[in-house]
Amino acid sequence: MNCCCWGESDCADFGLTVKDQCFPLLYKKDTIYEISFQNGNLVIVLRNGKAITFEEQESLAQQRHKAKVVAVKDETIYTAVSGESHVLFLTRAGKVYEFMRFPKKSKTVCPRLIPNLQAAPIIQIACGRHHSLALSQDGKLFSWGSNTFGQLGITKETASLSSPHHLVSLEGIPLAQISAGGAHSVAVSLSGTVFTWGRNNAGQLGLGSTEDECSPNIVKSLESKKTIFVSCGEEHTAILTKDGMVFTFGAGGYGQLGHNSSRNELKPRLVAELLGVQVSQIACGWYHTIAYVCTTGNLYMFGCGLQGQLGNRKRCNQLVPLTTKKYIRFCKVPNLIKRIHAGGNQSMIIYSEVENCSISEGQFANSTGKRIAILNDTTVQKWITSPCDKKKNKRKREIDITFSSASCLNGSFLETSNDQHFKTSPVELGVDMSAVNRFIGKVKQCPYILNQVKKSVKKMLESLTDSPICAEALRVYLIVPELLRLLNEEYDISLLTDLLSNAILQLKKDKRKMFVSLLIAFPTSYFMMFVNLYQRVSKQCFEKTVDECSENNVNQLKMTLQILQILYQANLDAGLKIQEHNFYVPEVAFIFQVMCRSIILGNRNTLLKYLDLLLSLKVFPCIFDTGGKLQMFLADRTAITSKMMIEGMDNSLPVRRENILQDAFHFLRRSSPNNFQAPLQVSFSREQGIDQGGLSQEFFTLVTKELCAPEANIFKHYEDSRLIWFHEDGYRTGDEYHLAGEICGLALYNKCMADFHFPLALYKKLLNIRPALEDMHELSPTEGRCLQGLLDEEYDEVIDGMMLDFTKLNTNDGSVAELIPDGEATPVTRHNRKQYVDAYVDYVFNSSVKKNFEDFANGFKKGCSADMWTIFVPVELMAVIHGNTAYDWEQLEKNVKYRGYDVSSEVIKNFWTAFHGLSEEMKKRFLAFLTGSDRIPVGGMEKFTFTICNQGFLYSDLFYPSANTCARILYLPCYSSIEALRIKLQHALQFYEEFGLA
Repeated sequence: MNCCCWGESDCADFGLTVKDQCFPLLYKKDTIYEISFQNGNLVIVLRNGKAITFEEQESLAQQRHKAKVVAVKDETIYTAVSGESHVLFLTRAGKVYEFMRFPKKSKTVCPRLIPNLQAAPIIQIACGRHHSLALSQDGKLFSWGSNTFGQLGITKETASLSSPHHLVSLEGIPLAQISAGGAHSVAVSLSGTVFTWGRNNAGQLGLGSTEDECSPNIVKSLESKKTIFVSCGEEHTAILTKDGMVFTFGAGGYGQLGHNSSRNELKPRLVAELLGVQVSQIACGWYHTIAYVCTTGNLYMFGCGLQGQLGNRKRCNQLVPLTTKKYIRFCKVPNLIKRIHAGGNQSMIIYSEVENCSISEGQFANSTGKRIAILNDTTVQKWITSPCDKKKNKRKREIDITFSSASCLNGSFLETSNDQHFKTSPVELGVDMSAVNRFIGKVKQCPYILNQVKKSVKKMLESLTDSPICAEALRVYLIVPELLRLLNEEYDISLLTDLLSNAILQLKKDKRKMFVSLLIAFPTSYFMMFVNLYQRVSKQCFEKTVDECSENNVNQLKMTLQILQILYQANLDAGLKIQEHNFYVPEVAFIFQVMCRSIILGNRNTLLKYLDLLLSLKVFPCIFDTGGKLQMFLADRTAITSKMMIEGMDNSLPVRRENILQDAFHFLRRSSPNNFQAPLQVSFSREQGIDQGGLSQEFFTLVTKELCAPEANIFKHYEDSRLIWFHEDGYRTGDEYHLAGEICGLALYNKCMADFHFPLALYKKLLNIRPALEDMHELSPTEGRCLQGLLDEEYDEVIDGMMLDFTKLNTNDGSVAELIPDGEATPVTRHNRKQYVDAYVDYVFNSSVKKNFEDFANGFKKGCSADMWTIFVPVELMAVIHGNTAYDWEQLEKNVKYRGYDVSSEVIKNFWTAFHGLSEEMKKRFLAFLTGSDRIPVGGMEKFTFTICNQGFLYSDLFYPSANTCARILYLPCYSSIEALRIKLQHALQFYEEFGLA
């Protein structure tokens, strides 16, 4: 290799015969491999792995004879970088040596080995004026030296560090390159994210401000620009992209930014003069910049040229990039340039005269050419094919470095097609999961590799940070579940899944949200795999916890379920990527079984222990199907009612059928919340009967019918949907809405159905879910269609012709309500129509009924003392309260049990013939006659059973059928004919409410 250099001679010390050169001169030494210079410190690294240094103060003659050899015992020097008063040496073994000054007397320089950098080989080093950076093979970044401006990435309260400090804030980032300016630091990730910190007086951090930063910050304006290389000057920074574009920012006083001005730039700005030439390499001196284009051999220089560092035979500043090709041609320098350098006020190129000389790595230069330990096909193939007994320790070390480092895993498996990984964001991971699968396919038959991967991944999961700086550091959370497919032992899967769960739960809220966004953005098949993994582990945890309800087992179970719940919520937010049943964990039923056994055996302590466990699982509703949630609710209710019954709490409600609503309101107004915790006991005036559930059901059926009747005028009725909603606030001033809420809550608490004819929006609001346009379609189909039509309209003139503004007419009193401030003067246009629709829906469901709904909600919570109802989703809560209307009369016949009859009895055959001949309305009245409600409880007809009983009456044709609504028993006399049965049954169904036949 040869070198060509120009600039400030007394700092250059290049062995030249002419001083203070303004144009390139040659320094032909075939042994030159690398060179570094700054502030008079010149270091030349030779190809044989040795280095020599020169001093600024000595004359050229002395210098040639007194070149000082850098002595590093048993080490081969790979590269060197210079600061103002210190030099770093990096050996091929990955060790870093440093000396702080040039000794005057000794002919040999003996640098010291830097401590605390021995865990993994160092692959890159960088020096500012008074601080140093080092990047290790496992992706860790270290800093030491002066910290006056926060350039070490730690608080300024620490003025300096004498030994390397691990920069934890960049933990997990797969760094590609590091660079240091005068007092600022820059790092670039493999996916082009640029991090800057330190001094920012001239905007050299590119953050749009001039405030110093003590921790790494992402340069937002460079996102997706495909940054691959960075170089720092004293107070400016230059960025090179994969597409060959150059961005600069910071101090521009000498024109070093190349924007034809001397103005500072606080944010990255494209160097327009270099657009289209596809720059290959860049380098920054203190106040000048060099750009090299390998395809043409052109060097472009700009910035300070007062010491001749621009190589154009002039001593003046240059504001825009100009090529120096004619001067290089004059000196017969070929354009096969290996590397370009700029340090202080000097410039240098290392070149070769051999025509087939390759141009750095893929033509894009890196300061050392070394990368962190990431997986690639070549490495994996080497692991697989190398004999087990040869280089085993080396292979083990390579696997451990790669898989115990989040940074290395995050830099592996990148989606390189179309440079997709450069687009990494909170919703784009940039990982090629097919590459992960290929790796799995290659190594799953290699037990040694598999075992080492397992150990290293465990170590890595235990070391993850709780606040990764960006999405690139989160890739590992989505790669590890795929790697778990390598494992066969359930213990190993459970152990690593627990560690992954703990790492996810430790993430700060905003980072966990970012993780969820990335997961949702993945293909549905991968999301399903993730859910299946946690569902599988959840099942194992339930089995272990049922066998031994220890604190450790319970904590492990809850941690796993917490992740499953996070996935479930993400699935809901994404509009159901997969169906909800994929989250159910049927093994939760094991706990119910243990509780049942404890009741049978009279083991109260075991019962209470598992009951507490069961109730604590309410924060994980995703694992329960609707039936399981109902069991949870009933278990919570049972725990409360048992306590109230022990304390002798009474909740008796006597009512008159003819005044049922007034009696109910009177009862509610005088009752305390504690009363409602006991089971409701309804009695109808002048009627005998003990309430075992049937009388309560009949009460709620009747009272809701009156409460929701149009003549009561408590709720607003919508003709086209036959649903009800609240009147606007102020229309009613009484406590009816609070009492209606109490009735609804009491019905739920007492396992009864109450058909309020509410839309789903009510239950969404009770569960703190905001109603949307779809709810308007349900409540008022006409308004919903109009609003949807407005959103779908393509032509502006049609929208303008509607002459809409941001107001709504109140149907109660004809007043006009403004949907937004000054809404009457704000016309609806194509551009604000979405805002109008949202405001309209919000007015109907929220702002216009705020007080009335709050009264209802408070009443509901008072009426239902068991807060386990929050475990339901809106549609489930609605089904539990309203009941089911999916009638299957054939299924009803199949489910019946008989007492005193059997299925072949003549009267039974006659009954079902008569029943199936009834109209749909009369069949629903039969349900009300039998149970107190014409609706089916949650679970549908498949789980609905009742009993037909023969009481053995003489002269049966004289009696009507009757029912025990509490026990769901139909007392059916043994009629002599189908005609007699049909007449008596129809009469009973028609008049049972008046005569209390039920």
